Amino acid sequence: MSVAVAGAGIGGLTAALALAQRGFGVAIHERAVRLEEAGAGIQLSPNALKVLFGLGLGPALEKTMVGLEAVLIRQGTTGRLIQRLPLDRCEQHWGAPYGVIHRADLQAVLLDAVQNTPSITLYCGHEISAARQDETGVSIRFASGQAETCVDMLIGADGLWSAIREALGLTAPPRFAGKRAWRAVIPMREAPPAFQDKATGLWLGEDAHLVHYPVRGGHQLNLVAIARDRDAAAGWSTTKSLAMLLPHFAGWNQRVHALLGAIPEWRTWPLFDRPADPAMAGGRIALLGDASHPMLPFVAQGGAAAIEDAAELAAVLAAPGSSTVPERLQIWSSKRLPRVSRLQAEASANGERYHWRWPLSVARDLGLKAVGGHRMLTRYDWIYGWKPGGID
Repeated sequence: MSVAVAGAGIGGLTAALALAQRGFGVAIHERAVRLEEAGAGIQLSPNALKVLFGLGLGPALEKTMVGLEAVLIRQGTTGRLIQRLPLDRCEQHWGAPYGVIHRADLQAVLLDAVQNTPSITLYCGHEISAARQDETGVSIRFASGQAETCVDMLIGADGLWSAIREALGLTAPPRFAGKRAWRAVIPMREAPPAFQDKATGLWLGEDAHLVHYPVRGGHQLNLVAIARDRDAAAGWSTTKSLAMLLPHFAGWNQRVHALLGAIPEWRTWPLFDRPADPAMAGGRIALLGDASHPMLPFVAQGGAAAIEDAAELAAVLAAPGSSTVPERLQIWSSKRLPRVSRLQAEASANGERYHWRWPLSVARDLGLKAVGGHRMLTRYDWIYGWKPGGID
């Protein structure tokens, strides 16, 4: 069966590899003329790493991925440690470690694997402008004038502003979440000593929070600051100055200000989401990752959910039986929707809790301290313990 994938992001590349591993021929159509290093850090929780390790990518990932020892949750103004979540037993509990990596390094590993898989062909500069399906296949047209092609099925992995959604009659636009992400990566040697642990740091404050963790084998520090914003103008990696960020962290601990002050310029973008679609597939077209269920970054599962989508899709399509492609896509959709909807809800709830003001913030911190780090992690068994499956 011939499969086309729209988009060579994390979800699209993973889907191609998962399908090729099960014997499918895959063509990836990427609208960019060439794939370049982009973005900053990404967290790879055990559920995502089980998929990537299953694709044989473990040795390549481990060259630059950092295995985390803990998550350290701190109060933003005082710097007081609220809770420590131990991550050193992730592999024992969930079958894989908890890692962090630069997106460019993850993309490079996936891309190298794709280019060394004979049954996958990657076309850059191929922007899909329209898709039309019938009971026998999907016809694809390209914006840049390449010849129209027909495949047995099409996977839309083309992100938040997906063009493939239109082929399924889905027109709901993304919604602005009222928050903006500020991102930067700096050499670890330039970071204050308090930020050089093999841990994710999560600092909570009023209407803002800060996350940091090591990337590039521990040689660089990735920072993500999230703050409330009214500017919903779409844009990716808009440059803004430190002076525009600092008011969101007025009154915060001096250690935070020392770290932020080391970065004069930041890359920013507004955050958007959209409720998961009523179905992630229709006929012979499937949507995965942000194309179907974009989620806010407050449970660190956006990339992981796309990786899960890819693995589950390959498992369902390759399962034995006489079901047709449309039937299998509906099975896949029904398996994935409850989970991705729950992930979206958890991310949205965390985004509110992280930014609570007094007195709710006091109640939150006391609750986190009372629960304990091990019990907090146990609450995420449903996320980290996930495994892909085929047709039951």
